[in-house]
Amino acid sequence: MINYIEKYHHHIYYSLVLLCFGIFVIQRIDFFTLKIGTAFPVLLVPAVAAIACFLREWTGFISGLLCGIALDTVTNGTLYFNTFVLMLLGVTVGLIFRYFLNRNIKAMIIVSIFTSLVYFLLKWLFLDLLPGDPSALQMLLKYHLPSAAYTALFAIPFFYYVKWLCKKHLIAQ
Repeated sequence: MINYIEKYHHHIYYSLVLLCFGIFVIQRIDFFTLKIGTAFPVLLVPAVAAIACFLREWTGFISGLLCGIALDTVTNGTLYFNTFVLMLLGVTVGLIFRYFLNRNIKAMIIVSIFTSLVYFLLKWLFLDLLPGDPSALQMLLKYHLPSAAYTALFAIPFFYYVKWLCKKHLIAQ
């Protein structure tokens, strides 16, 4: 069995924290919106997936935890929803890429579609349907599904950026 554990310089983690913080801040600026119609992407979801793709499950766990906490601090009424779901998605994506999939763009697109759908379906289930919102089905069709599709598209630039960072900070063995 080939042991291909990659070691990265600690600067990659600083770069990834700055990436997530920059995404978080840019998405909170009112005049800089990425909204198209009713679809509003949550850019931290594909960022966590791309980080977990290359740096595996523990880094996916930590990045999901930090990004989820950041989202929960500015989102009203979520009660740790983003923290739990992004943490779970980070670990899951890291494990999927460790044991089942190769790290290529096709696999990342498939996983990004999966993570975006899971995030927005769980958001719809726990924040719209279970509380008894009478317009829950309309919210799913009008807001959550278009937002999931739109969010999944952002995995492509994040995949290539994290890949570039990993190549830049790889420690030769």
